[in-house]
Amino acid sequence: MANQWLRLWHDMPNDPKWRTIARVSGQPIALVQAIYLHLLVDASRNVTRGHVTVTTEDLASALDVTDEQAEYVLSAMQGRVMDGDRLTGWEARQPLREDLGDQQTGAKSAAQRKRDQRERDRSKASMGGRHDVSREVTPDKDTDTDTDTDTDTEVKAPLTPAGEDAAPVEPEQEPAQPAHAEPAAPVTGLFPMHLEWVPDQVQLKARAAMAGLSLDLFNREAIAGFVIHHEAKGLAKTEREWLAALVNWVKRDAAQAAARPAAVVSFPGGQRRANGPDFHDTSWRTMTEYDL
Repeated sequence: MANQWLRLWHDMPNDPKWRTIARVSGQPIALVQAIYLHLLVDASRNVTRGHVTVTTEDLASALDVTDEQAEYVLSAMQGRVMDGDRLTGWEARQPLREDLGDQQTGAKSAAQRKRDQRERDRSKASMGGRHDVSREVTPDKDTDTDTDTDTDTEVKAPLTPAGEDAAPVEPEQEPAQPAHAEPAAPVTGLFPMHLEWVPDQVQLKARAAMAGLSLDLFNREAIAGFVIHHEAKGLAKTEREWLAALVNWVKRDAAQAAARPAAVVSFPGGQRRANGPDFHDTSWRTMTEYDL
């Protein structure tokens, strides 16, 4: 579809004419600019480009203002950005042919780009079929070499030390992988807790020391309880987050164990009997009715 684009100049938002029109019409600058944009679009898609046919009522409905407000702005635009129903400066800012190039920025016109394309086509034709062979090669890696062959296969010298026989390696052949080989677990990234998880000892030692915990507290039973508890939840965390959670787990268990009081057995009379209870004790007979 022709004429579906129009141009805006760089200083259009800050053009001082909008402030003058706003002052004369008594309307905000935002409404002045919005109406002008509607006028630009209408003038661009009009049969006679540059001429406005949109009505005041349409402008007011589109911008949710009264007809009087739109009329005030249109009247103030006369002699400044409009001449009747024609936008002044339209031919200078909206040329029929947009792609003319720019000498200041170095942008090429359509004709210049077409000439450059024809020159490239002639250069390719003069090189024969060499580009046909290397059609699938990435352009930034395709280099021409002065050889007698028409292939782009690069033969590299073997890295085997002198005096040793190196097995021939075919081009583009990847080393064979064992059938039982499995991809290594990623060092970073989220993963759910699993029963085979073993904390990294180097990182665990550093975090335990930072938390003031002995590495002996991270025994097999403590780690197993942590793994079984979190494996059932199915949460996904990074390796560092799992290590931090393990340290907090062990630190909490150590604090609870330290706060737990030792079991103390008291005996009547304040004396501890090593051979069990005294069945001949008759002190119970002294209890009064209040004790009962």
